[in-house]
Amino acid sequence: MLKKLCPLLISLSIVMTGCSSSSEDTQVPDLSAEQLYNVAKSDMATGNFSGAQKYLEALDSRYPFGELTDQVQLDLIYVYYKQRNSAMTTAAINRYLRLNPTGQYSDYVTYMKGLNEIQMRSDMLQDFIGLNRSQKDPTNYYAALNTFKDLINTYPSSPYVKDARQRMIYIKQQLAEREYKIAQYYFEREAYLSSIRHCQSILYAYRDTSYLEPSLKLMSKGYRKLGLEMPAQNVDKVVSATYYKQ
Repeated sequence: MLKKLCPLLISLSIVMTGCSSSSEDTQVPDLSAEQLYNVAKSDMATGNFSGAQKYLEALDSRYPFGELTDQVQLDLIYVYYKQRNSAMTTAAINRYLRLNPTGQYSDYVTYMKGLNEIQMRSDMLQDFIGLNRSQKDPTNYYAALNTFKDLINTYPSSPYVKDARQRMIYIKQQLAEREYKIAQYYFEREAYLSSIRHCQSILYAYRDTSYLEPSLKLMSKGYRKLGLEMPAQNVDKVVSATYYKQ
């Protein structure tokens, strides 16, 4: 019986979703493209992003081809992002880049893609109570790093490059903190080889963060716990030469 009901429930869900979308669209007055956009722009200016979304979606649906098409797509990306709707933001970004792979605003959309990937690391509640993002699954941070690298390499003259670099510094710091805390975790449980490997990850990938020095010192301790005096001394020399120059 359940197997028979599932397709019916799915069909009903699709119909209801379509009706809901259609209902929202009919709530928007029958205005010209310019008038619809002016309302959306006014809503964005006052922070009413849900209202702006409604008018932008109606404009996108009613006038899919016109002078405002690109601007509407760009604004939809922004209002979805401001409402922390990561799935819709991603869909809008992918749509724009698919239709405009070398478009005038591709650098902005790539930049927004990176911001969205960072935002996917947390939610409003986590940000409000100040949870440390470094402890979460790093997958979206890796994606954001790659996106910002792509922005910098593809659009080196973009006005968004400067901020992208700063965000990469922040991401690397978070990822280095995560690696260091994992290294500490293994060290405290006497899994010294695993601890050393995570310290090495910081050395290879995040040496421009504040976690390089403590990771080198922890690596040295790990080598000594394993009875490997020569590698420990080599690490000590690096620490001394790098951080304690006369």
